[in-house]
Amino acid sequence: MQLAIVYNPEDNKLGPDSYSWTYRDMLQAVIERFSPVQMITRDCNAAEIEAEAILFWDIHSSHHIKIHGIEQHSAVKVEYFNDPHQLEQRGTYSSTGKQFHKLGPRQRTERAAERGVRHIICPYRAGYNQYIHPHALGIDHWHLPIAPANRRRSPSVLGIRKPEVLISGHLWEGRDGFRPYEFRRWAWGQESLTQADHSLAGQTPSGPYYQGYLARYAGALAACDCYVVPKYLEIPLAGCVCFCQMLPEYAELGFEDGVNCIAVDRQNLSDRVMDFLADPTRYQAIADAGRRLAAEHYTCAHFAQWLENQLVKNEVLHAQTIA
Repeated sequence: MQLAIVYNPEDNKLGPDSYSWTYRDMLQAVIERFSPVQMITRDCNAAEIEAEAILFWDIHSSHHIKIHGIEQHSAVKVEYFNDPHQLEQRGTYSSTGKQFHKLGPRQRTERAAERGVRHIICPYRAGYNQYIHPHALGIDHWHLPIAPANRRRSPSVLGIRKPEVLISGHLWEGRDGFRPYEFRRWAWGQESLTQADHSLAGQTPSGPYYQGYLARYAGALAACDCYVVPKYLEIPLAGCVCFCQMLPEYAELGFEDGVNCIAVDRQNLSDRVMDFLADPTRYQAIADAGRRLAAEHYTCAHFAQWLENQLVKNEVLHAQTIA
């Protein structure tokens, strides 16, 4: 299948200095899967696009490219949305000094519809249903979790790692009733956990080095009140025991307390972590099972394969409808 990708090469999330390479890795996996790919980065005419499918890789809806006649192009059109709760925002990135304009739920969805997009990929089902679906008449939701690269090709023994459970990441307070890190903010103060600042605020390794950093520790905490954020898969991929704030969408992926992760809440976090710290080697099977599940189903390579399957299936159905 011929694929064209519309993206901004200067996107803050796709640069080599981005603190998370997840979206960069996913994009690269798609490029490798569909190679050769036509890359569209500047204003143009849709007649210049020779493709059976067009992917708008604009995760924060901040790339305001103009493609004349795109709504009439016959290709299957798909757009990727992250952060479905995102409000309209204008500002300047402190890391690059570049200005940005992110669209809110209605704006980004209406723009997608105007382009002829009929499928929106969003990694968060509940968030999509709450924020995007009300505006997405006639648009399908394609769901697959955020898919990190698998940078560790073999498991390592917990007994040679730091016998600690790491907690790191955003401590954003949220806004307008959206408060995704209340549990993480509470857990940050628990003495049983080892704290590490977010890479934007401290010296924590980021990008392609983050999984290696996680792998220094026997365990790490994945916590978000609403979304299966990258840590939920980065931690098991790094071979750590994943202590997780359990979410329905995480359970749907096959993660099960005591089998391939350890589910924690405010009542049991301290006891479960302290039991682990007494002898992390007893949890080796859980670490191995978590890593195996993530590595075999939820990496960026799997995302690219899944996207190809979705596009091929959609093209066949489209052809049958026309016939």
